[in-house]
Amino acid sequence: MELYVSFSEIFRFFKRHLWKFAVVVVACGIVFGLLSLKTFKREYTATSTILVACTIDDNASPDYSNQYASMQNVRLQAAIAMAPSEDLRLKVAERAGVDEESLHSIEAKQIGSSTLVDLTVSTDDRENAALMADSAAEQIAEEIAAIYPTPPIQIHIITHAETPDELSARNSAIKSGILGLVFGVIISLCVGIAMILLDHTIRNATYVSKSLQMPCLGSFALKAEEEERRDEFRRLRAAVTQQVGEKGSLLMIPVHAKKGAGETARGLAHALTVTGRSVLYLEADFSGATQAAALGAGQSRGLVAALKDGSSPKEAAVSTKIEGLSFLSCGQAQGSSADLLASAAFSNFVKKASDEFDYVLCVLPDEENMPDADNAASVANGVLLVAEYGVTPFRDFEESLTRLRTAGGAISGFVLNGVRT
Repeated sequence: MELYVSFSEIFRFFKRHLWKFAVVVVACGIVFGLLSLKTFKREYTATSTILVACTIDDNASPDYSNQYASMQNVRLQAAIAMAPSEDLRLKVAERAGVDEESLHSIEAKQIGSSTLVDLTVSTDDRENAALMADSAAEQIAEEIAAIYPTPPIQIHIITHAETPDELSARNSAIKSGILGLVFGVIISLCVGIAMILLDHTIRNATYVSKSLQMPCLGSFALKAEEEERRDEFRRLRAAVTQQVGEKGSLLMIPVHAKKGAGETARGLAHALTVTGRSVLYLEADFSGATQAAALGAGQSRGLVAALKDGSSPKEAAVSTKIEGLSFLSCGQAQGSSADLLASAAFSNFVKKASDEFDYVLCVLPDEENMPDADNAASVANGVLLVAEYGVTPFRDFEESLTRLRTAGGAISGFVLNGVRT
């Protein structure tokens, strides 16, 4: 079940962070390669193949002849069990005339169900590796013949060992490096998927809309062409006019304070004015964020001053570089800004502004950290929540929505900003 992210988002996540994971993969390859060089040890193996057989006299009784297979198997298993013994290792080293420390181990393995046995020696002495393997075969033949004198045993070396190829530290480093690259890919996949699954921020507008039963009125890509953004604001305009009506007020409330709702309000205001509607951009965000410079607005008296002296919204607002758009800053609040926004004076001011302008877009500070939005929720015809893709946690968004509904806000929907595609 999809909770916060779709499978396509997993793909986009790895695509966005591809260079980071590439660095991890390459780093693993380099580390594995360097470790291989540091711990490189030349270990050679050589294998001789022997045939174990018993000779039975032609005049032997039938019962004795029938036991041939069993006797041969006993000798075969004895040879296999004898191979890894320390005593045999020392005798083979002496027989081959090499330092016993250079002969590390001897192993024996039966080939299928035959009477053939592979004898493999491990050593750091490449030049004498084949000699040691053949010496091991000869020593085992003598040992088994001494233990089982009758019937006579025959052990033949049918494949003599060959001198192993020289081991290269460079080749070892390359192989380890490739292994490190594979390990890096696996680690990157695991870490990436874990990061996605543990990230409960909003990344899927459709899921939020269905889960919370509220419409998504707009989705704005982080890197979109100007015309694409304008088209998205045209869609938002169509949705807002249906939610609020042909005339009314809309509170625009971000859940988190990273970017606020100012840019969204500015784009929506522009989309409304190009249709001939008059719009008041009412900045009620006392946290310090402002869009005055972006709108080309002059210095206004401010909301606080207008409420204090009873000025009308048209008198208090100033014009902007966008025709049909007026702007009113928040000013400096004396005491709590939440108390100001909860006052009857503010409610009446918004209602009067709705009479003087076609639309009033009131921008408030983030709901999570400040109580302003909750206190002003009921004064407008609609409330538009603003979420940030990959930033706003779903649970925080849900809790903000619940508080605003409880405070009497008429929730129109939400928009999702900064969508990465």
